[in-house]
Amino acid sequence: MKKITFMLSLLMSMGAMTTSAQVLPRTGWTITTSGECDDSGSGHAAAIIDGNNNTFWHTNWGGYNASGDTSKRLPQFFQVDLGSEQEFQTIGYMPRTQLDANGVVKGYKLYVSNNPFETVSGGKTAAQIVSALGDPAMEGTFSYDGETSASLKTATAASVLKGRYVLFVVTDAVTKEAPKCFATCAEFYLAKGPTIEAKTMTYHYKVDDVEYATRSVQYVDASTAAVPTIDYLTNGTITDNADGSKDVACTTTYPFVAQTTFDANTAHWYSMAVRANDGNHLLAAKDNGKVGTITKGTLPDGCPEGIADEMQWAFVGNLKDGFKLYNKANNKQIVVKQVTETKNGKTTTYTQLELADNEGAALKLRKDNNGFGLYATEGNCFNRYDQDRIAQWEGFDDGSTFRIQEPNDYVLQYAARFALVDDSDAPEGAIGANSYLSVAENSNAFKAAYTAASAEGATAEQIKALAAENGKVAAATTTTMEIGKYYRLYNKAHKKYACLNDNPAQVTSKLIGTVNGKGASSVFYIENAGTGRYRIKVGDLTLGKASKSTDIALGDNNYGNKGSYVISHAGKIFWFFDKATNSNYSYIHAANSGANMVGWEAQSDTYASQWYVVPATDVEIDMTAQGDKKYASAYLPFGVSNVAGATAYTGALNAEKNAIDMTATTSVPANIGFVLVGTEDKATLTIGEATAIAGENVLTGTNTGIAFAEATPKANYLVFGVNNGTVGFYTPGNVTAIPANKAYINASEISNQAIALNFGNTVTGINAATINNGENNAPIYDLSGRRVWAPVKGGLYIQNGKKLVK
Repeated sequence: MKKITFMLSLLMSMGAMTTSAQVLPRTGWTITTSGECDDSGSGHAAAIIDGNNNTFWHTNWGGYNASGDTSKRLPQFFQVDLGSEQEFQTIGYMPRTQLDANGVVKGYKLYVSNNPFETVSGGKTAAQIVSALGDPAMEGTFSYDGETSASLKTATAASVLKGRYVLFVVTDAVTKEAPKCFATCAEFYLAKGPTIEAKTMTYHYKVDDVEYATRSVQYVDASTAAVPTIDYLTNGTITDNADGSKDVACTTTYPFVAQTTFDANTAHWYSMAVRANDGNHLLAAKDNGKVGTITKGTLPDGCPEGIADEMQWAFVGNLKDGFKLYNKANNKQIVVKQVTETKNGKTTTYTQLELADNEGAALKLRKDNNGFGLYATEGNCFNRYDQDRIAQWEGFDDGSTFRIQEPNDYVLQYAARFALVDDSDAPEGAIGANSYLSVAENSNAFKAAYTAASAEGATAEQIKALAAENGKVAAATTTTMEIGKYYRLYNKAHKKYACLNDNPAQVTSKLIGTVNGKGASSVFYIENAGTGRYRIKVGDLTLGKASKSTDIALGDNNYGNKGSYVISHAGKIFWFFDKATNSNYSYIHAANSGANMVGWEAQSDTYASQWYVVPATDVEIDMTAQGDKKYASAYLPFGVSNVAGATAYTGALNAEKNAIDMTATTSVPANIGFVLVGTEDKATLTIGEATAIAGENVLTGTNTGIAFAEATPKANYLVFGVNNGTVGFYTPGNVTAIPANKAYINASEISNQAIALNFGNTVTGINAATINNGENNAPIYDLSGRRVWAPVKGGLYIQNGKKLVK
């Protein structure tokens, strides 16, 4: 009998081992997807086989590190490379923990092959790929009726399947964002047998031996199963219990300092922004006893004198029991009150935050990547309903997210920009000087107050003293950028001016730095974009959005808010950032030794994000010698009120259309082509108002450059230059582009390949010809590398890195 019992036990043990062995080991598997977004450790392909039910793959929703199919439609898929041909019959799908959330799979198809399946690339969508696959090896649906927590879903094929590559296609899923549809997967398994047995483990999370939470989770492979984590608890030592459960010793990691019992004298006070995605709305005690918000400017510019007591709060409690919030203005705590309201004949019941002396229910925390949520009822977080009301809202999103701020940060960060920023190397004429700090005695007092307030252990009186100094700085007069005025941007780190790229083929792709602070393409102007934002423009082009460290682009549209910036400055240092908060990759930054302008992480990590702003009053144009005169053409996005070092000419076609009658002018309006004739190496043009040109002017031009291509053929243009010692407008020949801010003639206006210029009845007398070097005002060097200001006719020179004969 004992022998039979032993054998039966052995067989049962072997059966259990066999069942466990049926699940294919996932070591060596690789996952590719139709698309994904990596949201702080979740959302990417690797989450499908990481053993952690709390992380999950999510298809591309347009968020963090998005890749692949952007359609936001089903079907979507992931492909598993098993590493070698394998046999299996059962699949296991673990949904994300929230069963009512986007992407929980309801309908699926499974394909198996020894050849890899096509992946999303070249603009193909997942739907296009799936439509060409044919009949699946498996097809089915998962049901979640009556379920409140995620559990493993399995499905078994009618026969054993064999292959190296498995494609799991999601055809239907839970969605809260119709018509958008997404797909998700926490874990995926394959098994040889007809079942996959999921086991349950219970974890007890304890802080100082007090249990804070319990989690029961399913797992398939205990060797790779990850221990779940609880928001604001850090897992430590794990011990086994007699009942098979496990204790997890934890430490707390709150986003704030909390008291055990309230003491106003020792409390750590915070300001909190709620729904900060659309402004700095600070939680505040209101006069009517309600809790609402007061909107303040964002750090570091907002509230230089600090945050009032009604916007400061202290936390009392712990994660297990919840937290009570006390207001600094009156030491009253937040209580939750149920409110019934009738609107449009419909009755709505919700909860609202108010202030009271009595004890109220403690509020629980919910974690968000950017802050935290507060709720009295599970699943319903508080949201900024309007300026005078914080009410409970179904669900939790960024609109419900609270973000902690230290009240003293407003005082210290505002002051730091003036106390720590050094603008002593500002170029001549840079704007922004603060009238209060320009007085040495005031500047010394301000810096002394900052030193005391920023020291460790600074007192409330020292903070108040600095706040008072901040108020004087904020009230002082400063010079800042004005709408419609012209400026140059000079980078503090690289000592270079920003300007338009020299290459017209790249005009919409990047800007480059240059040491030339007088070029026409370094002139920017400011346009109002509304709501405290501004567009920075070169001619008709607008600086576009910076994405991470990619180049800032110039485009012929306004990019919506993506083409507008917040302009901030302290003294003569300016910052330009594309969001009203200090977000990543927001700041216009000079990278690569000033070669490119890109988006950067922060304003203070490097001087390359700091700019001096100099009013643009004039431009210099290099002149090219020919005979006893020097010449250039020009076309500018701003008016010219005066010309020095040359005479400006516009021109009209004569009756025969074989010459241009040139007329001298002392000023030129914006976007008018003209020719400069003089004896100086450079012509200096004053930016300003100009009277309209009388009569016809056949000269037009470009502010951004024109690269000759199929859409812009050379035959359409006559360019200004020299041929056989004669100045005129010619067919471009081997010239590849017209530079920015240069004049040309539309070839359709005339029938000749070249056209003469008539200066006061003196015609240049050119013959029909093509020009092979064109006008080029880039510096000219001799073969030894020395710059040449007056090239000799017939001499061999270097210009733009190429040899040429002048």
